[in-house]
Amino acid sequence: MDPRELVRNSPGHVVGHQPVTDSLNVRKEAHRFSIDPLNDFIAALGDEDAIFFHGDIGRYRQAYSWYALSLRRSLQHCSTARRADKELRWHPVNMKYSVRQKKIAEERKTVGLYQELDYQNLIIHTCILLDRLVALSRRFLHGNNLPSFTSFRQHKKFFKSQLLNLPIKDRDYAERLVSDTDWFEVPLKVLRDKFLMHSAERHLSYCGWSTKAQWDLEMVTVIRASHSQAKLLEKVKVIRFSPRRLARDIESFLSWFSEFGQNAI
Repeated sequence: MDPRELVRNSPGHVVGHQPVTDSLNVRKEAHRFSIDPLNDFIAALGDEDAIFFHGDIGRYRQAYSWYALSLRRSLQHCSTARRADKELRWHPVNMKYSVRQKKIAEERKTVGLYQELDYQNLIIHTCILLDRLVALSRRFLHGNNLPSFTSFRQHKKFFKSQLLNLPIKDRDYAERLVSDTDWFEVPLKVLRDKFLMHSAERHLSYCGWSTKAQWDLEMVTVIRASHSQAKLLEKVKVIRFSPRRLARDIESFLSWFSEFGQNAI
């Protein structure tokens, strides 16, 4: 199904990521998510050549590095925008900035230009990461009837259609892959394929704060709730993308993949 139809057929008018309500410490959070959960699995494979010569492991590690760098920049946007809103938004026009406020204003002026670009880069590099990840499943998936090892979408689609026909040893993998990755279709795939990478229908896109969280700067995409409606804002569906929520989804999924892979090889 077209991921836009998943959005339009979903209950409620808001879909996608739930906000992260914890306060943000950029240094701690960026460090946490820079550590690849697949490190133990890769070590267990013991294939140094595939790292050095950019085989399946080397290409995956490159993708994780780019994902982590994109995430770090997006987290910095959250922090900079929050501090600017808190300290500068309502600052009296006839009062000079403090040294701290000047620093925040300069940072916001410099970094803020790249906010939407960095969010979009994070979406793109996360999808690349997932494509590189499924290549590693070839290390423990064997047999004649095998999925794609180059496309996460096709990989997941195969297991969804073949779930009842799989051998027992592969069923746990398939069930987790199918049931716990809804975040891939919405918001990742729908945003990348239908609004970032290819020609798109008319929509609105902006960054803003969730009403539930003051440290989670979301990218919000607004589309028509129905193809038949004449005006975009007559009735809408809202797709929310949160770098902080994405990081937690990816960390959880990769941790599971690593543990499963170590037990399967």
